[in-house]
Amino acid sequence: MRRLAAVLIVLLVLATGLAVSADFLIDRSNLKSDVIAAVKRQTGRDLTMARFSVGFLPWPSVSAHEVAFSDIGGESNTPMLQARDIRASIALVPLLWREIRLENLTLQRGAVMLHRDEAGQANWDFHAQSEEKATAPAKSSHPAARWSLRIGSAKLDRMAFSLDDRFAHHGGSVSIDHAEFDGLASSAPYLDIHGTRGETPFRVNGHIGPLSLFQGANPPWALSLGATLGKEGKQQDWLNFDGQVSDMRHMRGFSGVLRGEMASLKDVEALFPNANLPAVTGFGGEIGIFDADPQGDNRKLDLSRLGVNHLHLHLDSAPSWHGVSASALHADAETLSSALTVTARLQGAMPALAMQGVFGTLAQAGTSWQTAFETPLAVSVDLREAARLGKAEGLHGHLSGMIGAAQSTLSLDGGADTLPLRQSALHEVTLKGGFERDGSGKILVKALTLNSHEAAAVLDATAQNAAQPEIEGKLHFQHLDLDALAALWAKPKATQTIAPLQPILPNPVSALTVQKQASSSGGNASQTGGPSDNSTGQVIDTTIPANSGLSWSRLVSEGRGILDVSAETVRFNAADYTGISAQARLDAGRLTLDSVNGSGNGMTLSGRAVYDMSVKPASLTLSLTPLLFPATLAQNLLAMPNFFKGPLMLVGQLEAHGDTREALMASLSGHLGLSMVGGAIATGPLGPYLGDSARALLPRGDLSVRCLGLHASFADGRAQFDTLGMEAGALSLSGHGSYGLVNQTLDLHLLPRIGIAGTGASTPVLVTGTLEAPRAQQEANSGGRFEVTIGGSEPDACPSVLEAARENLAGEAAPERKKHNKAAELLHGLGLLH
Repeated sequence: MRRLAAVLIVLLVLATGLAVSADFLIDRSNLKSDVIAAVKRQTGRDLTMARFSVGFLPWPSVSAHEVAFSDIGGESNTPMLQARDIRASIALVPLLWREIRLENLTLQRGAVMLHRDEAGQANWDFHAQSEEKATAPAKSSHPAARWSLRIGSAKLDRMAFSLDDRFAHHGGSVSIDHAEFDGLASSAPYLDIHGTRGETPFRVNGHIGPLSLFQGANPPWALSLGATLGKEGKQQDWLNFDGQVSDMRHMRGFSGVLRGEMASLKDVEALFPNANLPAVTGFGGEIGIFDADPQGDNRKLDLSRLGVNHLHLHLDSAPSWHGVSASALHADAETLSSALTVTARLQGAMPALAMQGVFGTLAQAGTSWQTAFETPLAVSVDLREAARLGKAEGLHGHLSGMIGAAQSTLSLDGGADTLPLRQSALHEVTLKGGFERDGSGKILVKALTLNSHEAAAVLDATAQNAAQPEIEGKLHFQHLDLDALAALWAKPKATQTIAPLQPILPNPVSALTVQKQASSSGGNASQTGGPSDNSTGQVIDTTIPANSGLSWSRLVSEGRGILDVSAETVRFNAADYTGISAQARLDAGRLTLDSVNGSGNGMTLSGRAVYDMSVKPASLTLSLTPLLFPATLAQNLLAMPNFFKGPLMLVGQLEAHGDTREALMASLSGHLGLSMVGGAIATGPLGPYLGDSARALLPRGDLSVRCLGLHASFADGRAQFDTLGMEAGALSLSGHGSYGLVNQTLDLHLLPRIGIAGTGASTPVLVTGTLEAPRAQQEANSGGRFEVTIGGSEPDACPSVLEAARENLAGEAAPERKKHNKAAELLHGLGLLH
């Protein structure tokens, strides 16, 4: 029976083949017409070809030259598909039920252009002709038998594909070097595609769902696809997906498992140049995904519809965000009811931290993500100094609470034995406090308490980033030891090679002006700050991004706020100051530092500063009656070399107008006195101002300052010094002169005196040039002679110098002069004793 059945089948196939061949011999154009009619009937599109031929031996086959398949809109548009040559074999058995099934359909040297408009209409959506059109009488004389057309398998050879999807905002083009498609008429076609995008090769292979999707049907699609990117090797990126899509035409009801490993996430940009992906390296793992909104109104496939039922992800490194970068990150959750745990190493201005956090369960995290955090999520994060894991000491912290769109509440409890703070450090630190954020965006800082040997402070504040930013807070110090934190005012080590005239700290006036000009011109505004340093000497970027919600320019120009600062005790230059208070107020472009008060060391401190950007040009007024200021910080802000260390007492009234630093300097008017008792002066930067003779007699290192006083009046872009006086060790100095505020030119007339063994020598010196490059030379008297004075008594000029610099206000008196050791001073002067 089996042999008989086989013989009958063979006879049936031969009979059918002979019948078809006979029909072709009668009129070969029948098949061409039937193919074109079948394509038109099943897709509604036109198929054209320049030459069509039929072969019979050794197997029925067809070939066509210069083939084009029309796009939406017909012949007026560019064809959706065009190829130079198309070849295919014809399966015999399907001819029994009037189906033309093409096997090994090969397209060579052509192009496929896919596009979808903003409304979602795609040219790969085909619509069969209605029955009326399909049954319309044909013009040809041959019988109008209805044939269907199907493709069983296909191959591509040197084909170009382009995509312009304006609905999903995707697009691009690739070249297919070779591709095979098998079982296209089955429910699980197989594909294997080799192509290139630019210079990057890729491959996609696996099984997909039935192709009846392209004929208007919408069956479930089962997918099992693998992809590789790049040349073969150890670093080749790969990605696999196994799952299904219940509604492929609308991308609804997807579910599956995604696995892969990528050396760098930016490798994907070789295929999608506009993806703008972050520079994540060593990214990979496994994630189970599903459509969290299969019946919703959102037609686009975006992250809000992405549900996750398990994940195991890792990455080696991620780019920094607000100065903090992450590495060795792992995120894991086995099931929806499992905790979502995240571990990572964080690196920034602080020492490297090991982070371990729990973000609710995976189901809770997914619900919060999909609802834009309308559903709050519980978080618990532990931080420890990475270099001291397993030890009791080191930086540590615990952050816990709930985060949500309507309300977020977090509490912080941390500490450290040593906490680096720029070039200084806090010791035995504890930090506790709470943070809240409501749906309007208001942030509350509740009793954020810092305790350490150097400082103890409490901060309570609120901030609102709405139409008009608002900040209000109180910062109270129980004690603050500025002597222990003196390194804060020094220039960062990483910037020591920067030219002396380049300010280390950012210039707020010019920064705000640049950002405002960029905003008004339609560009991307950004404000840059100067570099700072941490304990490792790394330069930290303090740039505030232009797209930051609360930028400094917007805060100053539009915001309102009040910050009250007070301190019970401040230690400064070995003296205690008490009752320190100040208030910073911001009101729509007007920044005021007012109510500066305090007392100690025989003086009462007071001052006021107003920077007003609400007027044009902006104005700056300072009232110092008096105010203490660290000398290193003052020189840092003024871009001066580090001459002095110690407390500066500032007295005076200043006013300036302008929107840039140069304009403010050029318009500066008023008077200012600067004095210092104690502290030190560096002989290195000071030497070029004294001339070669005096500089040769100065000892190396720093000189202890007994008194220093300068008093100047400002007008027409220059500072006129009527008082210049100093006494530091064996060096005393007096003089007068001027300084160009804009071009930094010097015109100083100095009289330095070097004391040696109870006597001394002095000669007038003229200093010209600039602050960065001074030129000192011996100055002739009115008669044109150069004078050198040796010996003579040296009266104590400190009282008069300090009185002039302080404008007759009370202040710390200069200490008594030390008794001279003539032998030691002689050895110092000869350079034999240091």
